[in-house]
Amino acid sequence: MLVVDDHQVLLRALEDWLGGVPLVKVVGIFGSAREALSCLPERRPDLVLLDANMPDMGGIDAVEPIKQWNPSVRVVIMSFDEVHLAIARRMSTVDKAIDKHHLREQFPLLIQEIARTRPSI
Repeated sequence: MLVVDDHQVLLRALEDWLGGVPLVKVVGIFGSAREALSCLPERRPDLVLLDANMPDMGGIDAVEPIKQWNPSVRVVIMSFDEVHLAIARRMSTVDKAIDKHHLREQFPLLIQEIARTRPSI
C-alpha cells in the first residue's frame, strides 16, 4: 500500500504503526499526491491511503488519476474534516473515508475486509 499525507509527523507515525498491522505491506510513503501518482507504476500498490486535503493536490483530487491508472486499486481517504469526509463518501471511486481520529480502530477492520477479497494488500 501507499500512504500519502503532507504532515510529516503524522506520516512517520502512520508508517511506524502500519508496519505492525497484519496483512499490510507499505510500498511507499509520500508527502504529496503528485509524488505518489508519479510512483504508481513502479510501486504497484493494491491500496492507497490518502489525506483528503493537501497543498497542490488533495487526496480527493488524486482519486481519479489513481483509478485511471488501475481501476482495481482500493482508495481510502482520511481526514480530520467532516466536509472532506462527506465529499469522499459520496464518490463512487472512493472505497472508504475514515476520520483520522478513528483510524486506529477502523483501518484494521478495513484491511480484514479487503483481505477477504484479495490475497495481498
